[in-house]
Amino acid sequence: MVNEVRAEKGEAPAPGALDNKEETEADAKNGAIDKNGNENQNVEAEEKPEEVKENTYTNLEVCFLCAKPATETCDKCNLVGFCSEDHKTLHRPENFCFPFMVEQKQDVGRFVVAVRDIEPLELVMWDNAAALGPRMGCPPVCLQCLKPVNGSFSCEKCNWPVCDKKCADGTAHRIECETLKNAKEKVEFTNFQDPHDMYRCIAPLRLLKVKEKVPEVWERLTYLMDHNTERRGDTELWDTYQTSVNRFLKSSDPSFKDEDIDRAVGLLWTNAFACSNGGGQAIFPTFSFMSHSCAPNCAHSVFPNKTLALQAKVKINAGEEFTISYISTLQGSLKRRMKLHDKWYFDCKCARCMDPTELGSFTSAHLCQVCLCPEAFVLTTEVENDSAPWKCVKCGLLTPASDLNAKETEIAMEMQKVDNNSLVGFEEFHEKTSTILHPGHYLNILLKRHLVGLYSGVLTQLEPEDLERVKKYCEEVDAVYQKIDPGYQKERGTILRALCETSKLLAKKYLNDQTETEDQFSVRVKKCIELFQESQKCMFVRLKKDPNDVSKYLVVARKDPIALSS
Repeated sequence: MVNEVRAEKGEAPAPGALDNKEETEADAKNGAIDKNGNENQNVEAEEKPEEVKENTYTNLEVCFLCAKPATETCDKCNLVGFCSEDHKTLHRPENFCFPFMVEQKQDVGRFVVAVRDIEPLELVMWDNAAALGPRMGCPPVCLQCLKPVNGSFSCEKCNWPVCDKKCADGTAHRIECETLKNAKEKVEFTNFQDPHDMYRCIAPLRLLKVKEKVPEVWERLTYLMDHNTERRGDTELWDTYQTSVNRFLKSSDPSFKDEDIDRAVGLLWTNAFACSNGGGQAIFPTFSFMSHSCAPNCAHSVFPNKTLALQAKVKINAGEEFTISYISTLQGSLKRRMKLHDKWYFDCKCARCMDPTELGSFTSAHLCQVCLCPEAFVLTTEVENDSAPWKCVKCGLLTPASDLNAKETEIAMEMQKVDNNSLVGFEEFHEKTSTILHPGHYLNILLKRHLVGLYSGVLTQLEPEDLERVKKYCEEVDAVYQKIDPGYQKERGTILRALCETSKLLAKKYLNDQTETEDQFSVRVKKCIELFQESQKCMFVRLKKDPNDVSKYLVVARKDPIALSS
């Protein structure tokens, strides 16, 4: 089974451990090896690396990816085994050892765990898309760049809409152009605003081409779930795919089989992520092993070159599971659990879902309309039963879950009617919801976050009492983020940046008004610097690049968070 190795000062090293005496002496002469298996050229010949405790979680008897018997161990990190050269390359692409292994549990499937301690902001992996295409049931888009089209230009070969001649000849569209050209059923494009069912076939077609032309990538996809058994239960949706995907693709290429088409559609349905500003979807073979948590410890970004980077948001211990969120974390338990069950067919049992207070965030808590006091919040009576009644902690009044769900939907719809640029409108709406929902309820947090954005454009015009209110909004939003989406992530970085700017203006006003002393001003400035530095860490992702004497990482701006394609 899995061996837990702890290299501690004074403890005899196990064979092959990273602190092997001979290797340590060689490292001192030739450059120390870091925990990603790279050589540190800056270590002088006489300098021995300082001994530190490193926790590891390894099973060198099986392949880190597929769990087949391992034939070799990584000679750089000594933390994983692999069964083939292909899987060796997947563990260590471009001179960087990925610090994870894939495990499996019954009723859970495959999941990914850390083989050593991971620091916040550390790069965990990157992955290349196996296939990328329009999202299921989207309005007409260009098959090359996935931008919206208006029908003014079509590919002269297949007659599907594209931006121009350059896009018509692009490498992405070239994948399916010949197949689409041979379709016996010609597709009409007249409405360019509403969803077009035939776009459901493009991404599965590209994935089928991967099976045909890049079998080693298709092999990696064989470990993923497609939930086709469960998907058949929704007969209306299943029939839609049978018509717009299976029947159409078989009319274009008789060699396609229903079994393979269903598999491709199921893989994308279950594992694809939104990309290209929501106009596309992509499937990443290794990244798709990542499990869901409603309070995830990792964040990911997708880049234009079809590469995805996964980064730790918090400290992750050896043996701990890497998690992401399949949906926005800023949602209540009723809607989160419904989405997860309807799309991915599982009932979430993460720490947040198993706690009625949701880790103390109260993002689903309502206020009792009988007690009418801030301490009388309403929580679920059974965290694993979505139909169970909710109960006031003060008077004990029970409320059906369906009533609370309907109230949240009603508030969300009313919120959409408020003028998006109206500070007064959103302040008045927030005043109303504050008597119905807990201050930490996700709808109140969304309101406060939007108000912070509106105030950010006029901060210099505000009086101290208004700045204090904005500061309070920022702090309340950040407090919830630290519980449900902890660590370094872009949305928290935006709030911290606003908090920094607001705090800076308050410090200046209080000093100029002689409300506070210079010493108090210095304390506020120091806090602003800390906030700015923390916000900077949230806004960037580190990408591995070829080893050099200056830096192991290329730092780039973090892209907007993306969710699994719906």
